This record gives sequence, C-alpha cells and structure tokens, in this order.
Amino acid sequence: MLRPLAILIFLCGTVHCIVRHCGDDRGRLLGKTALIVDDSKTARVVLRRVLETHDLAVDTAESAEEALIYLRDKRPDVIFMDHQMPGMDGLEAVSTIKNNPATASIPIMMYTAQKGEVYVGQARALGAAGVLPKQVEPVEVSKVLASLHIVDPAGKQRTSADETEAVDASGGYPGLEGGDQNLKILIQDLFDQQRAILRRDLLDSHEVIAARVADEIRPPEIDAGDLTEPTPKKNLPSPLQWLSAVSAIIAIIFIWLFWQSEKGWQDSRNENASLLQTLTEQQAAETQGTLQAQQQFDDYQQTLNSTRAVALSSIKWAANQSSQYGIDEFPMNDFRLSVIAELSNHLMALHYKGLVRIESHVGDFCMSFTGPDGYALATADLPAVQCDRIGFDSVEAYELGLRQSVGFANFISLADERTSGKIRFEVISFGNSKPLLDYPATAAGETASTWNEIAASNHRVEISLHPDEQ
Repeated sequence: MLRPLAILIFLCGTVHCIVRHCGDDRGRLLGKTALIVDDSKTARVVLRRVLETHDLAVDTAESAEEALIYLRDKRPDVIFMDHQMPGMDGLEAVSTIKNNPATASIPIMMYTAQKGEVYVGQARALGAAGVLPKQVEPVEVSKVLASLHIVDPAGKQRTSADETEAVDASGGYPGLEGGDQNLKILIQDLFDQQRAILRRDLLDSHEVIAARVADEIRPPEIDAGDLTEPTPKKNLPSPLQWLSAVSAIIAIIFIWLFWQSEKGWQDSRNENASLLQTLTEQQAAETQGTLQAQQQFDDYQQTLNSTRAVALSSIKWAANQSSQYGIDEFPMNDFRLSVIAELSNHLMALHYKGLVRIESHVGDFCMSFTGPDGYALATADLPAVQCDRIGFDSVEAYELGLRQSVGFANFISLADERTSGKIRFEVISFGNSKPLLDYPATAAGETASTWNEIAASNHRVEISLHPDEQ
C-alpha cells in the first residue's frame, strides 16, 4: 500500500505547485489572448481588469514600437490600441500592422479619448475594427468581444467549462465545490486513477488471502505412521478486517488532500486580496497625481494664454502708433509696409494663427483750388467757410482708401505662402464713412487750421487682430 500513497502525495504536491505558481497562465492555456498598447499605466490596468473577467490572457505594451516587436513572435486574438503615444502614434501602428500579411488578420480596436465621426472614419479606413472610449463600460467591452467572435454572446470564452460541468454531473467530490475548476478536474482525475489502483490491489490481496485461508482449512493428509497431534494454527486477519484497514487509509488520504487543497485556495485568496488592495492604493495614488499634474498644466496654460494676450495687445498698440498718413500719401505706402512686415514677424514668433485686418479711413480736409494741380490744403488762417472744397464724395473717398504701393501689394499677395497660411491679411477701405472725431456742425466761425486738425486725425490706417478659435 505504500506505492499508491507515495504516488498520491507526489501528484498532490505537483497539483499544489500548479495552482500556486502556474495559475497566472490559465487563460493562456485554456483561452485567447488580448494585447493592450497604451503608454498610460492606469489605462492598461483598467482595461486589463475588464478583459480578465472574460477569461482572456492579457499582454501589454507601453508603445507602438514595443507592440510591433511583440508581434514578431506572438499572435494575439485582439489588439486594443491607444491613439496618442510617444513616438509612433496609434493610427500609424494600425497601418503598419494591417500592411503586414502576417498580422493583417488580427482585429484592432482603437482605445482612445478621441471622438467624432471623422476620427472613427479615419481609424476604420486604416483597418481598425472600431473605436472604444477610455471611459468604457464593461458591457461595451463584452459587446465588442462578442462582435469579434472572441467570446460567445454570454461574454465568456468557449473553454473546458462544458467538461467541468460533465465531471460535476457525473458525481464530483462535494468537498471541492467552489474552488478553481481546473484544479477540481485534476484532483477528480487523480482520485479516479488512485481508486482504480486501490481496487486492483484490493482484488490481488483478496486472492492471496483466499488462497491462504483455503490452505489453512484444507484437512492435512494423515500419515499412517504419524500419530502426533497437529500443531495449532495462528489466527489471520479476516478479509473484512483488511478491507476496513484499507478504507481507513483511503479516508485519511482523502482528508489530507482536501485539507491541502483548502489551505492552498485560502492562501491564494489571501494573496489575491492583498494584491487587489495594493493595486487599488496604487491606482488611487496615480489618479491623484494625474489630477495634480492636470491642474498644474491648466494653470500654466492659463498663464501662458494671458501672457500671449498681453503680448498681442502690445504688438497691436505699437502698430497703430503711426496710424495717420498725409493727404498726398497712399494709405498703404512703403512706410505702412515696414509696419506690417515687423508686425508679421512678431506674430509668427508667437505662433499666431488668424486674421490681420488693415482698415483705411479718409479725412474731409478743407482745401483750396490751385489750378492745374487741383486742390491743396487751405492756409491755416483761412476761414473754413471760404474753403473751395471740404472732403470728397463717398466713392472717391473709398477709392483713395484702397491706394497701395507696389511693395505693399506684393507683400500682401505673398503673405499666405510666407506664413504657410497661418496669417491672413485683409485690406478694407471705409472711405470717409467712419470718422474717428466728429467735424463741427457748420464751418462758420472755424478756421481751416482747426478743421484740418480734425480731418488729419480721421485720415488714418487702423490695424486689428482676430485670432482663430483654438
């Protein structure tokens, strides 16, 4: 009887080792594998926990490059790919995987915070099966896995669960209920094998015992010359006693195996609880750190936006300090060109993207007729009522506001090419329709000097900035 007992103890130790040290590969042996590619450790942990509820073995990669190295030797059943990662981004990785005949058949789900039909269409065009949001619910993952035929519609893999149910239906050991299904199957097989060995040994023992009993009870052949009394025979254990002893040994072995399995399961539960608590604490710490980093980034961005707004306001103010131009000058002359060119350089340094509007205004000057040369500014002491002409009509004033030098016109036409389309220029003439200062209601009592000071203020070019919405 020592040989079966030794075999049982050895196999029990082997099973215990498998449960304690090889349990992590259960999904890899019995089911399918998912690969998570994400540079965020928190995102990988959250999605991994959801996938493991479906009995999937989960591998992870922190970058697209690491995932491509992984795919040289391994073929997961599904890939969950993040979009924004250092180095190669998710869409580039999808394109690379789908262009490789060895990996083109692997379904890929984009696992990202990106939204919108345009992004979904782009991902599908490159070969992705769909897009999952980062704040995904477990039921959405179940639907995706079912649609990709990774799990059945009930949300679980098609593994050896049916075999386990068959073992339980055929009469499993009630003391093993609630434990790991694979361990129960191994122990069930172990018990069946040992039961057959014990049954065979018992039958052999019964034959030996029966032969001995037959020899004992067979009458001895009496020799005529032998008149001595027969030697008394020793009492041997009965077959029932042997059977009771063997049953007791089997019961002790079963109790010991059950105690060992329960102890192993309890240790595994305690270890899992400890790991879960550690993971929860680590995840909480990472979440807190992420929130603090996000707050710091928001504060920095707000400060940067405020500083940028102040810088843009200062640049616009400086460009409008020399807004006036002479009555005989083009509003968009070479001097205005130098102002606009310097403004453009400053805006490009600030990575400005938007519209620069250049508005011209024409003043209504008090003018005297000079003969063939037309009109000129009236003398300062001339009464305004004696001016031969005050201002221009609206059409003439509009056309005067659009006059440009050749250099200025060339600068505006090449602006799109020079700034790669980031800075756009718009030239508008308001003629004399929007004076900055109001003219006197009547020219009576006013001199040409007073009138023309107001007209000079209205004879100006104004520059305004209109950034594109971010």
